[in-house]
Amino acid sequence: MTLLDAPLVARGYNEQVRDWNNATETVVRRVTVDYTGGTETKNASDQTITLARLFMPPRAPRVTEWMRVRWQGRDWDVDGVPAEPELAGPLSGQVVDLKEVAG
Repeated sequence: MTLLDAPLVARGYNEQVRDWNNATETVVRRVTVDYTGGTETKNASDQTITLARLFMPPRAPRVTEWMRVRWQGRDWDVDGVPAEPELAGPLSGQVVDLKEVAG
């Protein structure tokens, strides 16, 4: 699994956006990912939303809501604000909800 952390860059009209083309990649080993759900919409534009939960090992890099995760060749958005791992004890890893929107 790879963490993607993109820098903020200035865009017109005083706006800042994430530059995903120049994201820093950090490989993290010994993670577990479980699919937790998904939905499929068949309207004017077909769309599939897949949800997963990422379990990080203790002392792994901290994941923020501004990052993305590359897992199984797909890029996932961090869904919400991940909990602080220290709240569950010193040997706990961070638990992160992920979302992929396709279509």
